[in-house]
Amino acid sequence: MKSIKNHISFIIPLFTLLFSIQFSFMLDRGVKAYEGKLADEYSIVVVSNAPIDKVQMQEKVPSLSLMQEIKKDRFIDKLKNDMSKADLVYLKATLPKFYSLKLTVLPDRNALKALALKIKTIPTVQKVETFKKTFNKFHQFLKLTKSASHIFALFIFIISFLLIIKQMEIWSLQHHNRMYIMGLFGAPYWMKSASLYKSVIIDALLSAFLVGILFSLLPNFVDFVKLNNNLGIELNNFNFAKDTTILVLISLFISIISVTTIIIRQKDS
Repeated sequence: MKSIKNHISFIIPLFTLLFSIQFSFMLDRGVKAYEGKLADEYSIVVVSNAPIDKVQMQEKVPSLSLMQEIKKDRFIDKLKNDMSKADLVYLKATLPKFYSLKLTVLPDRNALKALALKIKTIPTVQKVETFKKTFNKFHQFLKLTKSASHIFALFIFIISFLLIIKQMEIWSLQHHNRMYIMGLFGAPYWMKSASLYKSVIIDALLSAFLVGILFSLLPNFVDFVKLNNNLGIELNNFNFAKDTTILVLISLFISIISVTTIIIRQKDS
């Protein structure tokens, strides 16, 4: 019973730590996907007195992915009942060129401002519209979400890691006499510590698979489709094979480092 209690005392903080890491991974992926979606939908409008070549624009905007001229016909057609044909022809000839620019990455506020200033250095450009007010609201929300996710994961990581270290100290004290006696008989380090390493490796694997199973079952309890529709962020991005493998490696690394640190510290003392 005592052994089971000790294992549970180790699994719970490790499970919490892995859960926070995986949640942070999923949220980070969702935000990045949303940023990519926003980058695809977002565009900068440039007004120019003369045609602009894409190569010329690429020099000013290295992240340019697509440049399209906004056709004026559809706007002029709305005025055909209110203006004469000659006036419409004159209007079409005198109107400036309008271009829509799409970027490969989603720039922050400062980068967006710098891009607008670079584009304005083109002599024929009259105006650059970045729609920064609406854009900044979305982007600030994304940055805040990512920052909150990372801070939360770090906070949980520190607390859980301290609990794991404490549990390792308890385990090493319980195994101290056995390890001491084996040391008197000349047993090597790996043999003395084998039982302790075996316990933490089993618990580490169990914790990682429990987290993997939980996130696999999560769509049965959380309506991710509704969340995606409401927030616009795709959170159902868990890949059991890939993510559980990463969790196993993280879990083993943390567990082995923890137990090794405690054993060396007690050996030195």
